[in-house]
Amino acid sequence: MTRTVDDSQARALTAAIGALMRQFKLEPGLLAGSAYADLHINDVGLLAMLAEPGDWTVRGLAQTLDAPDSTVSSALDRLEKRGLVARRRRTSDRRVMRVELTPDGQALTERLRAGQMENSRSMLARLTLEDRAHLVRLMAAVARGDD
Repeated sequence: MTRTVDDSQARALTAAIGALMRQFKLEPGLLAGSAYADLHINDVGLLAMLAEPGDWTVRGLAQTLDAPDSTVSSALDRLEKRGLVARRRRTSDRRVMRVELTPDGQALTERLRAGQMENSRSMLARLTLEDRAHLVRLMAAVARGDD
């Protein structure tokens, strides 16, 4: 179901998101020296996915991320060159490449998650307990695409 949205609300939300991105240094131009420096946007999502339990393959990652295999392969190439991921043939089926984080990739992913958690804590700390619950519920609904 499509709902009409007031342009003033859309402008206010855009401004608020921009302010949050600047304040919490989430904009690409402000990331120098952060755990995100030198990472392509596709790389961040891929690293986060690989940190989740699973027997990951290129196809499985592409399906989970809803991205073309070629996009995932390009990201894996970049991450592999940096020593953050490794592709290994499955012993049970040599045609299938398994993808996993290297120790350096695991360490970077832990730093990324720690930074995300700290930003989230800082944002939520400004709100009452009730407002925190509302914000989390609403953001989850937006992320799911609830109508």
